[in-house]
Amino acid sequence: MGLGAAGCALLIFGAGPARAQVASPLQAGHYAPGVMNIRDMGFSAPGLYVMWINWSPWSNTYVDRFGNELENLGQLDPDLPNADVSISGQGYASVPALAWTSTFSLLGGARYLVSLSPNYVIADYTFTVVPGEPGGPDGPEGGIIDDRITGFSDLFFSPFGLTWALSPHFDATFAYGITAPTGRFELGAGDNTGLGFWTHQFQGFGYFYPSASQATAIMAGLTFETNSNIKDLDFRPGNRLSLDWGVSQYFTDWFELGVQGGHNWQVSDDTGEDVLFDPSFHDQRSMLGISAGFWPWSQRLYVNLKYTHDFAVRQAFKNNSLMLNFIWVTNALDGM
Repeated sequence: MGLGAAGCALLIFGAGPARAQVASPLQAGHYAPGVMNIRDMGFSAPGLYVMWINWSPWSNTYVDRFGNELENLGQLDPDLPNADVSISGQGYASVPALAWTSTFSLLGGARYLVSLSPNYVIADYTFTVVPGEPGGPDGPEGGIIDDRITGFSDLFFSPFGLTWALSPHFDATFAYGITAPTGRFELGAGDNTGLGFWTHQFQGFGYFYPSASQATAIMAGLTFETNSNIKDLDFRPGNRLSLDWGVSQYFTDWFELGVQGGHNWQVSDDTGEDVLFDPSFHDQRSMLGISAGFWPWSQRLYVNLKYTHDFAVRQAFKNNSLMLNFIWVTNALDGM
């Protein structure tokens, strides 16, 4: 349904002590594969859609650039002391969105798409440092940081998208979007809710329906991100490429089950004078999820419940998450 990206909420577990080190290899991108519903980027009827994504991830595992779980500060940076650490956190992101599909057609029958989605985030985290021997070289002093971050995050806007119903068996959608750094961001602050840079996003999605009823849908899509410099830094985060895929099956007119996967790769180096780490190590993340969808109000209100688990993670937090997503078909601005 043309939502595009709601992945600003990915910053939830870039929060915490690492957030103060904004020029660090922990820098994430904006797009998060697997957040949207499987059929969201398929061809949709004209009209205005109201969407609400509720995303709750949790984690107690950070994976370093070599694929090892973080146990010592020195894994993050050789210049940091050798001190045992543990990290745990949980978060919540509320992503309301408006999306409109046009009543008119262009370029071979394509419908025009536009969408807008702000983000509100809450993140609770605990960062524990176990001290080294008193007076020894392995300091520092031990301690526990326990904090919460809340606020509006970065704003996503897709001013241009096209979606085609090529046949009863194939749909295709292209969309361009931009994420603006509207979230709170101050260099070195520990309570930032935004990432501090602009992102241009290009997406292409395709759907195959084995039967004309479209009860079964097989989805695959690519998302490419290119970024600006971080505010007040000569540091441009590397480009990222994401692959989304999924299979959705309707068993009745109102009940759907789905299996969904996603992969996110940093595909170019971080650049700039403030990149003080080895930029040749790129972050990555993969996820696998299962979902159940319902229409409690036939063709007007859709509810989707999803569980996801991360794997094949590098230089990022390894999350589990629950999502509860809603779509309201308003029947407004549909030309009827």
